[in-house]
Amino acid sequence: MMVNTGILGIGVDIPDRVVNNEELGARFGMKASDIERKTGIIERRYLSKEETLTELCERAGKRAIENAGVNAEEIDLVIIATNTHDTHITAALVQDRIGARKCAGLDLHSGCSSFITGLATAVQFVKTGMYKKSLVVAVDKCSSLLNPDDYKTSLIFGDGAAAVIVGEVPEGRGILGITMQMDGSGGHHLHLDENKHIKMNGRAVFDFAVEKFPEAVNEILAQTGHTLDDVHFIIPHQSNLRIIETSIASLGYPMEQVHTHTIRYYGNSSAPTIPIGLHKEVTEGKIKDGDLVILVGYGAGLGWGAVAIRWGS
Repeated sequence: MMVNTGILGIGVDIPDRVVNNEELGARFGMKASDIERKTGIIERRYLSKEETLTELCERAGKRAIENAGVNAEEIDLVIIATNTHDTHITAALVQDRIGARKCAGLDLHSGCSSFITGLATAVQFVKTGMYKKSLVVAVDKCSSLLNPDDYKTSLIFGDGAAAVIVGEVPEGRGILGITMQMDGSGGHHLHLDENKHIKMNGRAVFDFAVEKFPEAVNEILAQTGHTLDDVHFIIPHQSNLRIIETSIASLGYPMEQVHTHTIRYYGNSSAPTIPIGLHKEVTEGKIKDGDLVILVGYGAGLGWGAVAIRWGS
């Protein structure tokens, strides 16, 4: 029998270093107001040189465990969803640091859709009963992948981490459906170049995102038998405010029920933007028990996907 599966708790860790538009504008000869107008971003966060990705994961993971009201010893699977690594197996370092003594682990990466992929992976393991409680940490240090001379990427990307605990939830709550797709023929539009710097064709990525974002929402609604009128909140990947606004306008959904705080104040941190947004909206009470929430990811690959959740644990 399949286990009814959902999110038991969330934790977030955001770096302290603020990089605002004035700082980047001075570097690239741009006005701060023009940067905000083009991207919707006011500031982004960077890890310090002394901090590691693993430390971000540890702090976010421990906060998620506390928020879920479980013990670290109960975690039997750690999934690190990331595109940047301290080591080739970050899950092993995190497993040790959080004190999950009897635990499997894996790292996976699928661009900015990594959280959707990581969540989907954890859900399958818990639903089948192979594992009972999984820690999924979405984390990225995009600042380490930036070409300092490339304003197109430097204006957008930042760093951060967020974690969720996936486990059994009561009937009527939890993950209702998941959809994921990929089109590798467009992968060259957003990739790492020979110097391991993010290389992006902004126009092509914009066109891809504003097509696949609404498509993913409509697909997950059809899969779960719902309509947009049933949806209480949408939390998209925080890529660029203009992408979000254009996509939501094409859906005809109210912007006041869409998360945008993360892109404005933390920038695009790739994998963790969705759970960072989910954490904020739940913490501030905008997402309540019983609400239908849609998470939407899209990005490098090119990949995209969505998750429908009936919130509550």
